[in-house]
Amino acid sequence: MTVSIRSARRLVAGLAASASLMTATSAIAQESCLGTAEALNLTDAQEAEIAARDLTFGFLTNNISDDFSRTLVAGAEAHAAEIGVDLIVNNADFDANTQLSQFDALVQRGVDGIFLTAVDAGSIGQAVRRANQAGIAVFIVGGAPARGDVISVMNAASYQGSYDATAALMAEIGAPNAQIAILGIPFALQTIRDREKGVLDAVGASGGQIISLQSDFSQDRLLELAANVIQANPDLAGIVATWSLAVNAATEAVEQSGRDIPIAGYDLEVPGYMELHSDDTNIVALSGQQAALQGRAAIEGLAQSILGAELCEEIITPNLLVTAENYAEMWAIQYPGVTPPWAE
Repeated sequence: MTVSIRSARRLVAGLAASASLMTATSAIAQESCLGTAEALNLTDAQEAEIAARDLTFGFLTNNISDDFSRTLVAGAEAHAAEIGVDLIVNNADFDANTQLSQFDALVQRGVDGIFLTAVDAGSIGQAVRRANQAGIAVFIVGGAPARGDVISVMNAASYQGSYDATAALMAEIGAPNAQIAILGIPFALQTIRDREKGVLDAVGASGGQIISLQSDFSQDRLLELAANVIQANPDLAGIVATWSLAVNAATEAVEQSGRDIPIAGYDLEVPGYMELHSDDTNIVALSGQQAALQGRAAIEGLAQSILGAELCEEIITPNLLVTAENYAEMWAIQYPGVTPPWAE
């Protein structure tokens, strides 16, 4: 089978238009609170007031091993510096206990706000409660903690992004009962479950079947898992990867196998962009989170809360559906002001 991105172009365009409409409708419905990254934008006067308050925010990431996390932090650091907020960044390296210790250290220090990408939304709840008792605003990505109150939960359009990329893959395959393997990440977070559900629903809507769903934190282990499922399933029709390192592993495994297996995924980083630029890739479509936008929104969300604004319970940032046809345009949106690697 020859993989051609172009055969999915009309479907991709339709899905993107649908997602834009959903985002606009959601924004209208949440006029009484701040519910989008754009709505969180500070005015010049608000920025001046924040700068005068001499604030310190804590920024806790679950890891720093992937481009999404690095870009999220970079976006937050850049905007914090711009508005005069001191930012303390800590990396838990996928260790829930480490993150709990880092969180408590920020509470003891008396920071003015904490932004969190949780390793485990369940175990972090007690620490969030301690922040609540100390009067420290907490803004989280992924899913609400089991205990404690947060000012908002920010998520990318995880379900829709996964559904759209997988739907483009299934349209490319164009065959009934297509066998699909999923490579994922073992996070117990709602956003990860949303990604997997988006894949499952898109495969089901196209009459396909899931033959494997495996996950790991290590790209090397994911490569091994992908290679094994390819070898064990001669009729494998496609692979869906639900995070960046899984996308990298799936791409390498297919290349090593010598087989022509199309790939779709959630999370788009530099290696994925380079694949789409190469004119020799099995990637049909990738859903890209806007990490720099989320990092800025994290700082502005905490700042707005301190200024007395109400944030909606959930803030959704739109994903980018990226193919070989539009990758250059999408790069400029996902990495604003950054020279693309193929132009260096």
